[in-house]
Amino acid sequence: MSWRRAKVVEVFGADLRSLAVFRMALAVMVLVDLAYRATDLSVFYTDGGVLPRYILVQDESVLERWRFSLNLLSGESFFQGLLFGAAAMAALALLAGYHTRPMTVILWVLMISIQWRNPLVTNEGDMLLRVLLFWSFFLPLGAYWSADRSPEAPRLSTRFLSFATAGLLLQISFVYWFTAILKSGPDWRVDGTAIYYALSVDEWVTPVGTYLYQFPALLTVLTFAAIGLEAFGPFLLFCPAFTGPVRTAAVLAFMSLHFGIWITMPIGIFSFIAALCMVCFLPGWFWDTAIPKLRALLPKGAKDAPNLPRRVARQLLAYWPPLQARLSSAPGTTAGDRPDNPDGPETGVVMLRSSLVTNLLAVLLLLYVFCSNLTTVSGFTMPERVAPIGLALGMDQGWSVFAPDVTRYNDWYVIPGTLRDGRQVNLIAAAIRNDFGLREGVSLEKPPDVSGDLKNKYWRKYLGSLRADSGEPLRPYFSRYVCQEWNARHTGDEQLADLQLVIMEQMTLPDYQRTEPEKTVLLEHSCS
Repeated sequence: MSWRRAKVVEVFGADLRSLAVFRMALAVMVLVDLAYRATDLSVFYTDGGVLPRYILVQDESVLERWRFSLNLLSGESFFQGLLFGAAAMAALALLAGYHTRPMTVILWVLMISIQWRNPLVTNEGDMLLRVLLFWSFFLPLGAYWSADRSPEAPRLSTRFLSFATAGLLLQISFVYWFTAILKSGPDWRVDGTAIYYALSVDEWVTPVGTYLYQFPALLTVLTFAAIGLEAFGPFLLFCPAFTGPVRTAAVLAFMSLHFGIWITMPIGIFSFIAALCMVCFLPGWFWDTAIPKLRALLPKGAKDAPNLPRRVARQLLAYWPPLQARLSSAPGTTAGDRPDNPDGPETGVVMLRSSLVTNLLAVLLLLYVFCSNLTTVSGFTMPERVAPIGLALGMDQGWSVFAPDVTRYNDWYVIPGTLRDGRQVNLIAAAIRNDFGLREGVSLEKPPDVSGDLKNKYWRKYLGSLRADSGEPLRPYFSRYVCQEWNARHTGDEQLADLQLVIMEQMTLPDYQRTEPEKTVLLEHSCS
C-alpha cells in the first residue's frame, strides 16, 4: 500500500481480530442482559405485570408509533420466555461466529423487541447495545476466530477499511463527545463537584464509592479528569502519529474510566458495554507488537494459556464436517464483504472489502446518527420524513448521562399497605423481589442498603420512571399489580384494602451536609 492509504486504513479501519473480540463481547453482554431481565420476566414483560400490552398500544407517550416489538404478540410468560430463549441462542451463535451476519440481524430484532416491550426500564446502556448491534450488520465480525472461518480458507489480511468501520468508531466517539457537551453545568465545568454529588446518592453508590466519598479533593480531580477524557480522549483514538501505541493507550484509558464507574456506582450494564465495545479500536500494533512482548514477560506455563481457546476451536471444527462443507468458497466473508488482493498474488494474503451498497448504507447511517445527536445539543430538528426511520431502527439517540448536572437528591421508596384488619405492611420489598409472602413493618427511615434493596438497574429505572411527571398515568397499573399479587396469596383479613406509593427525598448540600428527608405521596390506591 502507499503510505497515505495505509495511514487511512490504520486510522479509520479496524483489525479483523479486534472485530472478532468485539463480536464476542457483544454476545456476552447480551447474555448478561438477558439473564438479569429474566429474573423479572413476568413483572415487566407480561400482561399480568406492571405494564400490560394495551397501554403500549394506546399511549404513544410510552411507546412511539414507529417502534415495533415481537413481544407484543402475546402477553403470556411462556411466549416471552420463548423470545428470551431465542435471543440467548442467537447470542451464543454470535459468540461462536456461526452464520455471523444473519445471527446479528436476528439478535438485533429480538433485543429491540425485548427493550421496547417495556420502555420504562431502558436506559443509555440498552440504547448503546442496540446501536452497536445495528452497526455490526455492516462489518465482517466472523472473519476471524469463528465457526464461519474454515481452516482451508485463504489467509486474510487483518486490515479492514470501509465506511462501516469509520462509522462504528465515530459512533462510539459520539457517545463521549456529545455527553461532554451536554455536561454543561457548573458541577462538571466550574466546581468539579459532580462526582461528589454522584457518590452521595445512596441508590447508586457501592462500598468502594462510599470510601472514596471521604476525599473531596480527589473527587474534584476525578471529575475534571472524567469530562476531560470524554471531551478530548476520542481525538487520541484517531491520532495519525504513533497510531498503534496512542490508540491502545486511549482504549485502556476509556476502559479504566468505565471500570472506575462500575466499582463505585452500580448503574447497570452501561459501564460493561461502554468498556468492552472499545476493543474494536485495538490496532494491529496491539496484536502484533504489544501482545508478543507481554507474552514474553509471562512465566513459561502461562504462555500457552492464550492458545487454549484456539485448540478447543480446532477440536470442535474437526467434529463439524457438515458445517465446513456448507461454508462458502471464501470463508470468513459474507454477501457484503468480498475478497480483494491489493498486495499482489504473490503474497497469498486476501484483503476484505465492503460492497458499494454496504458503504452507501453506512454513509447514510452515519449521517443520520450525527444529526440525531446534534438535535440533543442544538436547535436542529430532524426532518419529519426521516425521523420515523431512526425510531423504527432504534438509531435515535441521546447521551445525557449525568447531564447537565448530577442529581443532588437521595431517594428511597416506601409502599405502606393497609390490610383489611387495619394492620400496616411495607410492600416495597415484596414487589421488587416478587415475593409477596414477605411482611415488613412500615418505616420512613432510610434503609441501610438503598442500592441493594432496589435489586437491579431495571427496578431503579422503573421506579424512577414512575416518579417523573410523565409517569403519573402509569402509577395505577403498578398499584393494581401489587394489590393483585398480594391478594392472590392471602385471604380474609390478610388481604390488602389500600396502599400508597411514597417517595422519600433528601437533598445533598455542599460540605457533606444533607437536608431533612421529605415525604411525597405519589399515589393513593384502593385495592377493592
